[in-house]
Amino acid sequence: MEDMIRDIGEDSFHQARVYDSLKDDSVIELYPGCSTFSRLSIVLRLFNIKVRNGWTNKSFTELVELFYQILPEGNTLSTNHYEAKKILCPMGMEYRKI
Repeated sequence: MEDMIRDIGEDSFHQARVYDSLKDDSVIELYPGCSTFSRLSIVLRLFNIKVRNGWTNKSFTELVELFYQILPEGNTLSTNHYEAKKILCPMGMEYRKI
């Protein structure tokens, strides 16, 4: 594996893994039978609302914890800010409060 990474270049290998991760999250249903939202799309929308409205990380975590409990069993929603941010960070979509 290390030889393969060295041959294709570490940056290319990292980009391929990021792409695969994002592709997987974009097709994972929010909950079984949900065709409206994927795991990636709901996290993107929630982070957009968080940033536009100046929510704290703590308030975001409280909201996703509540949504997780409301959604049907088997849902794939992240249960805290840290887990949700891990989905977006490989995209280079970190955010800064200005």
